[in-house]
Amino acid sequence: MKHHGLLYSIMVLCASNIGLQGLGFIYRIGVSRLAGAEGLGMYHLAYSVYAVVHAACLSGITMACSRLSAELYASGHRNSIGLMTKKAAKTFVLFISLGAIILFIFRDFIAQNILGDLGIKTIFPIMIICLALTGVENIVKSVCIGLDKVEWAASAELTEQIVRIGSVLGLLAFFGGEDTGKVAIIIFVGMCLSECVSATLLTRIYKIKIYKQTIKPLPSGFNKEFVAVVLPLTGAAVFNNILASASSIILPKRLMLAGLTEQQALYQLGVISSMAMPLLLLPIAMIGSMCTVIMPAISKSRTQGNNNRINALVEKAISITGLLAIPLTALIVPLAPTLSRLFFAESITLSYMAILGVEVVLVYYHMVTTGILNGLGKQRFVVFSAVAGEVLQLVLVWVLAANPKLGIYGYIIAQVMASVLTVCCNFICLCSCTDIKQKLLSLFAKPLVCGATVFLWVRVLYTFFLGAVGFQWLSVVFTAISSGGICVFLLHILGVKLSDYIKTGKTTNMSFIWSLY
Repeated sequence: MKHHGLLYSIMVLCASNIGLQGLGFIYRIGVSRLAGAEGLGMYHLAYSVYAVVHAACLSGITMACSRLSAELYASGHRNSIGLMTKKAAKTFVLFISLGAIILFIFRDFIAQNILGDLGIKTIFPIMIICLALTGVENIVKSVCIGLDKVEWAASAELTEQIVRIGSVLGLLAFFGGEDTGKVAIIIFVGMCLSECVSATLLTRIYKIKIYKQTIKPLPSGFNKEFVAVVLPLTGAAVFNNILASASSIILPKRLMLAGLTEQQALYQLGVISSMAMPLLLLPIAMIGSMCTVIMPAISKSRTQGNNNRINALVEKAISITGLLAIPLTALIVPLAPTLSRLFFAESITLSYMAILGVEVVLVYYHMVTTGILNGLGKQRFVVFSAVAGEVLQLVLVWVLAANPKLGIYGYIIAQVMASVLTVCCNFICLCSCTDIKQKLLSLFAKPLVCGATVFLWVRVLYTFFLGAVGFQWLSVVFTAISSGGICVFLLHILGVKLSDYIKTGKTTNMSFIWSLY
């Protein structure tokens, strides 16, 4: 099997994620118009249950598949990957069976007492079917990523998204209505149809491309390592998702104490989850692809004992994250009120989006530091920091969202404070196990300078172009291009050469050659 380089994997996954991001954005626009903010709010409540079960069944398993398949390949145990995949599949069957039993026994309590609508229990069987198909897809996809075969995973993801758009929007157009519970059911049915297609495609890819007739035993100690990855991450993911879901579930009730009606509370939840955040997360396609690939790459280097390569990877990953996350978010935030009107026909204030913008930047840093620490085998610390952040968020949501002076802003502030805690913990751990400490000032300062400059110029440029061309869409495009040019020019002045991030080059300490990976 030809083993692709790290840059190739990042570029393929990035291209796929950009396509998925575009398709997903079209999907959200269609769903928001067909389902409405209240319907999306109800779907988000139901999805909170799905997220917990999904985390319990798959989070630890997929991380183990991605990381351990990379390590098996690097250590010369290529023909043992089939046994690892079978072990992951058996573990998933056990987890999903337990999840289905618990969900069936407590279906009435969860639907009525937690979600506040007994009718939502009719979605639970569809959830389990969807999750079973998702499990097949995610296990094979994680193995593909660990083997640097991201193009196989990308093809399945793109196919799934296309099918999901057609099925969900088609079902909503024909069978949707004012009933918010019915809208949530329809969206899950469409999700199930799309997962069926991607699971079938990836199963075929596994049988043709990955599965080997000659199977060698797993190396000694593998079972212990598999359990050491799966159990902590699964436990943390379940706990974190329960806390995150609890924040989403209690939010409408706390907002009602702040003076909102139930309909207004659901509307606020729908706006923040399905309109505001998708706008701000547009750059996630580029950053997410790097975070996905960086973990198995670091894991391989750790297996080979190459600390210099690990330090170079860590520095490059954090640097790229900052140079993408901060300027791009600074570009989107001032344009967000205009974009929300154009895409969703909803008005969102600049102050609202500015606070969410801080949260999104922290999310990106959390993603990359979590991927790095998992690759370094620090999953227990990742568990600790994530749990600490979720606990803090739940407490702050309970206190701040019920304050009439804050309302939905209390929820956003709670998210920001929780992310600050988690990201700080992750960076403290990174500084203790890599050589990144002395470079942190430079890694943060340059992106912040660029972000501040872009933020200040965007509104000026947009006003100028709007007066010059008279069309909002063209003004947004011209503003984005001009702001990008300003950012590139400023980076050049600060001594950052973009060519160093897209081709072979040298860092100050060592030769960082992407093709080695």
